[in-house]
Amino acid sequence: MNLLGNLDCEATWASVALPEPVRRRISLYATLFAAMAPEGVAHQLWAPAAVDPARLIAQPGWTPPIVRTDRAPAAFDLAWADPAARAANDRSANLAIAEALGVALPGSGVVGSLAELDARVAALASQPWIVKARWTAAGRDRARGAGDVAGELRTRIGRMLERLGPLVLEPWLDRIADLGVCGEIAADGSVTVAGPHGLRSDPRGGFLGIELEPALAPELTATLTATAHAAATQLAAATGYRGRFAIDAFVYRDGAAHRLHPLCELNARHTFGWVARALGDRLGIRRLGFDPPPPGATVLIAPGDDHVTAWCA
Repeated sequence: MNLLGNLDCEATWASVALPEPVRRRISLYATLFAAMAPEGVAHQLWAPAAVDPARLIAQPGWTPPIVRTDRAPAAFDLAWADPAARAANDRSANLAIAEALGVALPGSGVVGSLAELDARVAALASQPWIVKARWTAAGRDRARGAGDVAGELRTRIGRMLERLGPLVLEPWLDRIADLGVCGEIAADGSVTVAGPHGLRSDPRGGFLGIELEPALAPELTATLTATAHAAATQLAAATGYRGRFAIDAFVYRDGAAHRLHPLCELNARHTFGWVARALGDRLGIRRLGFDPPPPGATVLIAPGDDHVTAWCA
């Protein structure tokens, strides 16, 4: 079975060349995509860069794919991301969906220049903020600030605008839990969604793993699944996208209260939430991690000098 492990899809859509260490890292992670394919079938996976097969650890119920980097076939049995799904993954378009649903964060917007950024940041009244490229993943191509945009930060964001075009601005909030919902848009445009999963993140919002069974209040689960369904319905109508998707959301601290932001990201592709679910079906696991493996974890990608690893438990 031929798999396209194009975890560099956002960079391709943004016309950005990824550094070779990043290409090698995402290629190792791409091997986990084979969990989405049927068991008992030999898999070939085309990845952005070569990987050391010794890093890929076979387990009962899990056989890593054969990784290839030569000329890819014209068609694939399964792809991490549809190469034609650029518009469906544009963060500015996804922000428009959040605005239409009434769930966009106050102060969010698209900025095409430093002058526009200055005006929006002034309206935030010294509240911390973040700007993100319209196509990016794993915490790349973003910058955080608080108050005026000055000095080295201003220079950096100016270069981002030159290189990446308009950016999406959001207030940076005191997050206490990150969540996600996987779903699928069928050929007829109908939408199905699964139950929420937890997203493990570092203090800067970097992705560390998936928790498949978070303890959530029923009303929070209902809001997340309803938002995922509504967002995907709008996405399908606006772009014609069909296939797997996932939304990201988070709970944040607002004074003494905890509030849910139910639509932070809308990813029109496979995500590691999908991979964790597939590994859960195969191996009975409930956690997928990308930080140092804890005692007793099942290692899928052996740790190396590049600090890349993957484990489940």
